[in-house]
Amino acid sequence: MDIEKKKAFLIQGAYYGAIAAALFFGLRYLFPPLSPFIAGFVIAWLLSGPSKTLAKKYHLPQRLMAFVLAVVFYAVVFIAAISALVQVISAIENVVPQIPVIYSTKLVPFITESYAKLEVHMQDFDPEVIEIIDKMAQQLFAYLEQMISSLSVFAVRVASSVITGMPSVILAVILTVVSTFFISLDFDSIIRYAKGLLPAKTQATVTETVTTGVDSVRKILGSYILIMIMSFLELSAGLLIMKIPYAVGLALIISVIDIMPVLGTGLVLIPWSLICLVLRNYPLAIGIGLLYVIMLVVRNVVEPKLVGSQMGLHPVVTLVSMFLGLEMFGIAGLFGFPIALSLYIKLYAARKNRKAAAQAS
Repeated sequence: MDIEKKKAFLIQGAYYGAIAAALFFGLRYLFPPLSPFIAGFVIAWLLSGPSKTLAKKYHLPQRLMAFVLAVVFYAVVFIAAISALVQVISAIENVVPQIPVIYSTKLVPFITESYAKLEVHMQDFDPEVIEIIDKMAQQLFAYLEQMISSLSVFAVRVASSVITGMPSVILAVILTVVSTFFISLDFDSIIRYAKGLLPAKTQATVTETVTTGVDSVRKILGSYILIMIMSFLELSAGLLIMKIPYAVGLALIISVIDIMPVLGTGLVLIPWSLICLVLRNYPLAIGIGLLYVIMLVVRNVVEPKLVGSQMGLHPVVTLVSMFLGLEMFGIAGLFGFPIALSLYIKLYAARKNRKAAAQAS
């Protein structure tokens, strides 16, 4: 019996290992070229429910309503995306060039003045200690200059990569839009055809898995999108009150960072507040600090209700899954890996509950 159990364990392990390897290589090598079509299918699936409801309500052909909804959806998305892109580009274009100026006119005088005051208090110190502190100060200036230079080079590289990558982005957008329209018009037929390719015994399992997975992903993504919108509105209001230039564009960038699990707006607002404090801009430092505190309180009240019960992952597990996803699949893995792990846990728990119920009966 022990040998049979070991054999069964090895066979089961090999089976799940093969599935994991297939998923890994599929996501690694097939997902990037197929992503426009996958995105088109997801959008068509999201629009299928409303199109059916509206078609029944107004007694119109479902294909016509699907086409109209797709047109409206992409019109809204493109208008919002272009507006957001203009704001973000304006913010980056005007903020990044100011960094060297702030460094030379604000940060260097502050460090020099602080170091001069420190030298006055160090007159009675050992000369060797003073020499070590002098070397540390020189290294600090060299590090800051290198950091500013690297930031400028990075900004230029990002701009050039965006420009060179535009043709690929435009092609991907066109393929996504076209595939959305084609799939929307024949969505039910495509689903029936896909089900027909599966064995009868497998259809029920696949249908249940897809239903559970889609429901979980929809709730998680919907929750995070709602949180991002709330963060964007809070940031826009706060930055506009403080009269920050390009407040809307900066709010959009920070709200996108805020949607990342665990990290949040503190990744931007805390260093920003500290820099303002160093530059002696105390009102702005206090304002940004208060904005961060308000957002932190609101998020801690709202997020557990919206996302906590949906994700079902410890923050450490979420952070590790984000890092692994980023290393293996890039930006898509940063968001997708925690969702996939949460989905696996939910499916495993559902299967375990079904087995327990079957044994009890």
